[in-house]
Amino acid sequence: MGNSTDEATATAAPTPVPLFVDDLLAAASGATGLTDFGDRQFVKGLTTLTDALRSEARLNAMGHLMVSGGLIRLLSNRLRYQRDVTQHPEIRDEKIAAPIIILGLPRTGTSKLQRVMSADPTVQRLEFWRTINPAPFPGEEPGNPKARIEAGLLVENTLSTMFPGWMARHPMEALEPDEELHIMDMSFECVISWLFSRVPSFYTYINQCDPHPTYNILHAMLQYLQWQDGGGRGRPWIMKSPVHIGALPTLIETFPDATIVHCHRDPRKVIPSFASLIEEGRKMGSDSVDPLEIGRDMLNHWGDQIDRNLKARESLPASRIMDVQFEEIMKDDVGVIRRIYQRAGRTLTPEAIAAFKDYDARRPDKHWGQYEYTAEQYGLNDAIIDERFEEYRKRFITAGK
Repeated sequence: MGNSTDEATATAAPTPVPLFVDDLLAAASGATGLTDFGDRQFVKGLTTLTDALRSEARLNAMGHLMVSGGLIRLLSNRLRYQRDVTQHPEIRDEKIAAPIIILGLPRTGTSKLQRVMSADPTVQRLEFWRTINPAPFPGEEPGNPKARIEAGLLVENTLSTMFPGWMARHPMEALEPDEELHIMDMSFECVISWLFSRVPSFYTYINQCDPHPTYNILHAMLQYLQWQDGGGRGRPWIMKSPVHIGALPTLIETFPDATIVHCHRDPRKVIPSFASLIEEGRKMGSDSVDPLEIGRDMLNHWGDQIDRNLKARESLPASRIMDVQFEEIMKDDVGVIRRIYQRAGRTLTPEAIAAFKDYDARRPDKHWGQYEYTAEQYGLNDAIIDERFEEYRKRFITAGK
C-alpha cells in the first residue's frame, strides 16, 4: 500500500515528521546517514503529493504517522540504492529477462494468479517484504535479509490486528508475493498515493506525467533485487499490477520480452469490490471518508484506464497479450498457468504443479475472513457501470462468456 501501509515505521516513530519535502528528505538522510538521492526529478512529484496531503487528505493522527513514515521509507530506499549502485555499477547490467506480467482491472484474479504461479521454485518471487524495502538494511549479510523480513512481518501483524477489514479484502503477507506497485511508488508519481489518501490535485498531476520515470524505477529495483539474489539464472520475475492496464506502451517498452496476461471480470463485480477495498484503506488514516466520492472516483479512474488499454491494443498484434477470464482462474488455476507457460516457452514441472496445489490448499478463498458490500453504498448500480464500460464488456465479458 505504499505510503499508507508503513505501520512499522509509524509504530517506531511516535512523533510524525511534518509533511514538507525538506523535512522528509532530512529525516531520510538522518535515518540512513546518506545524502545522495541520485536524480532528484522525483522531488517535483513529492512536492505535489505533500502539498495535497496537507491540504486535501483529511489525515488523522494515525494517518499522519503512517504517511510520513511511508514517505521516509521510500526516500531511505532511494538513498541506499544510490549508494549501492555507485559502489556496484554492475547492478545496472542485470537483465530482467522474459518476465511474466499479470494485469487487469483490480479484483479480477490477478493476485491469485501471481501468488499461485510464484510457488514454482524456478521463478523469482516478488514477496511483499521485498517490495516495501528493496534496499538492504545496514549490516545485512548478503543472502540473509532477516531484518527486512521482520519489518514486513511487523506490517502484516499490524494490518491483521488493527485493520482486519483490509486483510479480508486484500491480504498483505510478508512472505507472500505482492504487486510491484509498492516499488513504483518510489517515483512519487504513482497512483497508489491517491488510492489510499484523498489527494485529488496529486491525481490531476500524475495523469499529466510521463510514465517512464515510474517504470524506470521499477526496472532499476528489479535489477537491484535480482543482483542481491545472485542474478536471474533463467528465473523470470512473476509480476502483477492493475496499474499496467493504462500504460501498455511503456510497459512493453520497459519489458519487451515479457509474457503479458490480462485477466478479465465483469466491472459490475470489480468496481464496487474495489471501492470497498479503497474505503477500508482510506479509513486507516482518516476519519472523514466519503463512500460516494470513492465510488465515483473508482468508476472514472478505471474507466479511463480501460479506455487507454483498448486504444493501445488496437496497434498490437492479437497474440501479444494473453486474455483469461476470472472464472477460469477460480475454476482451474493450474490449467491457466499451463497455458501461460506454453505462451512463455517454459516447462511446467511436476514439482511446480505440486507447489501450486499446495498453495491453493494453504490459502483457500476468504482465508483472512468474510466481508460484504453493495454497489449502492458507493452510488453505483449495474446500469451506471455498464454504460462506463460498454465497449470493454462487449469485447471481453459478453463475448468472453
